[in-house]
Amino acid sequence: MSKRRRIPIKKILSNSRLAVLAVMCIFLTAATEGKFFTYSNLVSILYSISLTGIMICGAVFPVLLGGIDRTVSGNAAVCGAMAAMVALRFNETDTGAIAAFLCGTACGVLSGLFHGIVLSRFTIPAFLLTLATNEVLYGIVQFITGNQLINVLNCELMNRIGQSRFLGIPIPVYILLICFAACYFILNHTVYGRRLYAVGGNAEAARLSGIPVSRVIIAAYTLSGFMGAVAGFVLSCMNRQASSSQAQGYENDVLAAIVVGGISLRGGQGTLQGAMLGAVLSGVLTNGLRLLGVDSIYHNLIKGIIILAAIAWDMLSAAAKSGTDKHFLAGLFSGKRFNEG
Repeated sequence: MSKRRRIPIKKILSNSRLAVLAVMCIFLTAATEGKFFTYSNLVSILYSISLTGIMICGAVFPVLLGGIDRTVSGNAAVCGAMAAMVALRFNETDTGAIAAFLCGTACGVLSGLFHGIVLSRFTIPAFLLTLATNEVLYGIVQFITGNQLINVLNCELMNRIGQSRFLGIPIPVYILLICFAACYFILNHTVYGRRLYAVGGNAEAARLSGIPVSRVIIAAYTLSGFMGAVAGFVLSCMNRQASSSQAQGYENDVLAAIVVGGISLRGGQGTLQGAMLGAVLSGVLTNGLRLLGVDSIYHNLIKGIIILAAIAWDMLSAAAKSGTDKHFLAGLFSGKRFNEG
């Protein structure tokens, strides 16, 4: 009697996102009579995800540890406000723009350092800590801005960063590519990257093997804070202003892209390119819904359903890896967790 061949679920899961993206592009191109698949629209999609993408480059580090950083939007708001205020103090000169970037990103680094130190020394859920500090950061922005718009209209360097194009592609897209390349190199070609995955997979085993777990955690949240601040600076350049509610809600888009991109919230699994693919999928979906004339009130509903599907996909992937996927559906209906043994 021939042995029944096992379906390679893990292999299917690893290639499915690219297939979904291809199907979405083909469908939207046909449904919009070719309006979707044009150079200008594709560039528009890249431009729309540039800020989220920059935040993702930093936010993946805490998630790969099994944590989370919900302050990416708060860091962006603080950096944007600080950058605008410093630029005005320097009379909106190019020197002022450089000083604005340095001051703004310094705020993000300090925020990340705080989270990393606290989480490495105390048993506090990262979700709760960063959720609370995100509110604190927005409170700080409201205080320093007086809850008013800060216009930066005449800073030439900031205007070039936010409004200019090179070879027809907006500058923020190039900034995203630089951030992606730097973080990809750190994760895949450095000792720190290997240590990060090791700590995310099993922190206690990593500690016993001599890995400085606390330093890995601190560095991860510092990088996340820095990237959030970079996104805030770019956002101020794009809008030519800063506000007390700047970047609010971006943390949800970042988390959605990370989950859809296949990074496990349990830590130790996933890639930056997968998370970036999640951002592209989200951008394509949003752009397609607009081209199809779907009312914006349904956008969040559709995105929420997709995130739930991605979480279920992540659970199935974990079951496939552990060899318990054949009991997964039965476990759903029986109420027994598939990893209970």
